[in-house]
Amino acid sequence: MNLSRFVSQNLKAILFVTIALCVIGVGVVGSFPVAILPEVTFPRLVVIAHAGERPIRMTEVALTRPIEQAIATVPGVIRIRSKTQRGDTEISVDFAWGTDMLTALELVNTQINQIRSSLPPETDVEVERMNPTVFPILGLSLQSKNLSQAQLWTLATYTLRPALSRVPGVALVEVQGGRIPEIAVDISPQRLMAYHLSLPEVEQAIANTNVFKSVGLLNRQFQQYQAIVSAEATDTDQLGRVVVAQRQGVPILLRQIAHIYPSVQDRTTIVTANGAESVLINIVRQPGANTVTVVNDVEQAIQQLKPTLPPGTQLHVFYDQSQLIKEAVGSVRDAVIIGSILAVVVLMLFLGNLRATLVTAVIIPATVLITFLLMRLSGLTLNLMTLGALAVGIGLVIDDAIVVVENVFRHLTEGATRFDSIRLASSEIALPMISSTLTTVVVFLPLVLLQGVAGAFFTALAVTLTIALMVSLALALFVSPSLCAAFLKVRPGTPEHGRLFEKLIEGYKKGLQFCVRHPRWLAVAAGLLVVATIFFATHLGSDFMPSIDEGAFVLDYRTPPGTSLEETNRLLMQIEHILETTPEVKSFSRRTGTELGFAITEPNRGDFAVMLHSHRHRSIDEVIADVRDRIERQVPGVNIDFSQVLQDLIGDLSGAPAPIEVKLFGEDQNQLDSVARSVADKLAKIPGVVDVQNGVIELGPELTVRVDPVKAGVVGLTPEDVANQVNAAMFGDVATQILQGERQIGVRVRLPEAYRSDKSAIEMLPIHTPDGYNVPLATLGTIQRVAGTVEITHENQRRMVSIEARLSGRDLGSVMKDVQALMRRTPLPAGITYELGGQYQSQQQSFRNLLEVLVLAVVLVYAVMLFQFGSFTSPTVLLLIMPLALFGVSFGLWATGTTLNVSSFMGAIMLVGIVVKNGILLLDQAQRAEREGLTPEEAVAQAGVIRIRPILMTTLTALLGLVPLAFGIGAGAQMQQPLAIAVIGGLSFSTIFTLVFAPTLYVVFRRYQLRLQANHEAPPPAELIEPIVEG
Repeated sequence: MNLSRFVSQNLKAILFVTIALCVIGVGVVGSFPVAILPEVTFPRLVVIAHAGERPIRMTEVALTRPIEQAIATVPGVIRIRSKTQRGDTEISVDFAWGTDMLTALELVNTQINQIRSSLPPETDVEVERMNPTVFPILGLSLQSKNLSQAQLWTLATYTLRPALSRVPGVALVEVQGGRIPEIAVDISPQRLMAYHLSLPEVEQAIANTNVFKSVGLLNRQFQQYQAIVSAEATDTDQLGRVVVAQRQGVPILLRQIAHIYPSVQDRTTIVTANGAESVLINIVRQPGANTVTVVNDVEQAIQQLKPTLPPGTQLHVFYDQSQLIKEAVGSVRDAVIIGSILAVVVLMLFLGNLRATLVTAVIIPATVLITFLLMRLSGLTLNLMTLGALAVGIGLVIDDAIVVVENVFRHLTEGATRFDSIRLASSEIALPMISSTLTTVVVFLPLVLLQGVAGAFFTALAVTLTIALMVSLALALFVSPSLCAAFLKVRPGTPEHGRLFEKLIEGYKKGLQFCVRHPRWLAVAAGLLVVATIFFATHLGSDFMPSIDEGAFVLDYRTPPGTSLEETNRLLMQIEHILETTPEVKSFSRRTGTELGFAITEPNRGDFAVMLHSHRHRSIDEVIADVRDRIERQVPGVNIDFSQVLQDLIGDLSGAPAPIEVKLFGEDQNQLDSVARSVADKLAKIPGVVDVQNGVIELGPELTVRVDPVKAGVVGLTPEDVANQVNAAMFGDVATQILQGERQIGVRVRLPEAYRSDKSAIEMLPIHTPDGYNVPLATLGTIQRVAGTVEITHENQRRMVSIEARLSGRDLGSVMKDVQALMRRTPLPAGITYELGGQYQSQQQSFRNLLEVLVLAVVLVYAVMLFQFGSFTSPTVLLLIMPLALFGVSFGLWATGTTLNVSSFMGAIMLVGIVVKNGILLLDQAQRAEREGLTPEEAVAQAGVIRIRPILMTTLTALLGLVPLAFGIGAGAQMQQPLAIAVIGGLSFSTIFTLVFAPTLYVVFRRYQLRLQANHEAPPPAELIEPIVEG
């Protein structure tokens, strides 16, 4: 049974199934997981280890190197990068793409557990997988004029966090800022000396007294009792009655030697929102959860919680990722509507028939809805890439329907009946239409070779486009003929073309005849196009990923090393004032001593998260440049670094946060630091380079107590004993916990602040000896102020300093040429080597992979054409046309000032399949005409006249469908803008090449083949035949 007969016999069933699938598609839209990025498993783990406060060199040897060496044995590891601070290490582990990260996580934990006994006893290790769901989707700020920061922290931790954690789809509710309550026990050093006590003895007495312990079970009179021993303290008065020692039979109570009062933990972080100190609540979603739904549900929960909050308490949103997603969804909706309207206009202009126009246009919403259904079944999510794919495909999905309806319409105008028109049209274009669609689809198959961030993101785009194109092909083959059979009517005598189009056809025929008669002129034109392509291509800038205006950015900062938290806060209040006076800024939050994400942070470091108004006059790049300039002028000494939120997220996930990175390797840390400072100073002078970070992270000065083992030994102590007592006096120890309501409050025992606030006070710290006496700390050693050390960084267990910078006003490729020239003329000391990393390294790897994809795409397209045509002639003709399409790509990018990046490269790859699509329809018709007895010249002329209308229609609908993306209209559209510009430029010129160059080349090839065939079949000359006859 042929296709037309099947369609005519099952018309109602086909339409019913199509409508049913569309209805189901409408239903599944609401169930889609919606996120900002595709659900990608990034092959990266981060290990953070804490080992108390210890010198950085000791941390490197005792903590960082053992963990690095253990992790290096895990299969699949390709890079290990670490940074070491005082007592802390952060290790990033990159695996090969495709690695099972759950297994990798287990193996890393196993390797760390095997060496845990050799690590410092107090070491705490966390291992986290890096994926888009690690970062918050919603940020809330909690403020109050009536509550203290400790009360706000308690409210956020014990009231809001449990309530918000119960919202479906929420994985983590993280509380930042505030002050954590605790009970302070400030011990009088004079009383300690009077009673011959030490701080450790007091701590032990508190811990031994505050007990609540089950000691057994008792059965009595058919009931079972639990036996409990309790001396539990629940308030400061009860703590004060703890007996810490006895002297001559007289108990010494804690309140006799200490001041006991409610307090808060030492401040190591400061968090603000819109310039006011706040508690921040970050909401992290579960993998696969719908970001928009989760945010909406959290906002509903907040509305229910607000009436229960204490008077004067305010809960505001300072960051909402769902806004960008909602705007992106709206952009796709608008693109569908605009594309549909433009397609209707094109169809009406070319066909002049309302029914034919509607029969064709209805394929667009049907394709989108059925694509939604298949995307849901395939496990895809709605994100910037899949939504962008639908926007890109709006002009392409209607192509097949246009070809079908136009062909049916042509036969109807020639006088055929409706069903004969459908039968003839289906038989003529079914196979070439299938082949032409497959050529567009197969170019995406080699994308499995594309690795890294580009592969992860654009694979989602390619899969979505493939689904949409295959759905549109099925609808064109089955639904479009059904709709034509049901609704399409043409009045007898209706002309096939209008007068204007007839003139266009006549002009095209004359131009084609001229080219066929003078093919050398086309060869010259092709040569000039190749030269022009090379010119434009060599004058293009290059980047890695497209830059989009997300409406939010992150401002990382670092004050001078050793800057106190209070001084850092004073400087940052000036930056907050700058942000408050920037009209485009909607809201902002600030973290000092902590950061967004999963990292270790010093008290002089942190970040701002800044949200901008949706409707503003300046772009985000202009706002960032203005804020950067004002900070550099008004707040000197603060090192700043700007990035957009999504760029920062992608950089953190991929381990390449900065566009420019120069990695210096060597064993001498001082030499590395000196060279890094020098290179960074030179790098900052390159035009377009901003936010230069020299990679030398100084950690501030140290006050070092050097214990003399001999002096300590004379009084019966070891240096470890001295260190423990100094730690108890300064940091203090949480000796026990008391239960207040349902909350445990720590009890910290130490000396009052006056005895630990400066060098002279520390020198007089009383150190308790085994004989019961106290001696000043200064008698056991020396106390010196020492310049701060630097953060130590490793890559693959080699010492490294990483110099990073960002771009402003220039493309990555041109800047990196200057960077490479700078490094070539910069002499490096012996033992120092360098490598270029960052996004430039990712760009180079992606471009190499994309070039491989392009070559394989051409091979696959050629193979599909061989199956379609059954000979090498037409496929070779179209293969020779492909490079000419690159002229349109390079010219389009150059004319619009668009750089060559992963997105525009993807456009060039897509063009390989799109360019030959029209060529297949044209040359298939020419072959059909030749088989009917026409000469090659007559065949291409007839094919051109027949196929020029559908080719122009499909080209115009494809181009106009990409117009919203090409102009960057809508949120997230800039991600696909370079792709759209590349396709528009290439398709515009390649259509001319297809209509003129392809027929001419086809005729040249066919003439040559016919001459060879004639020579092969010609009889031998008479003088060769006569001797044979005579013989």
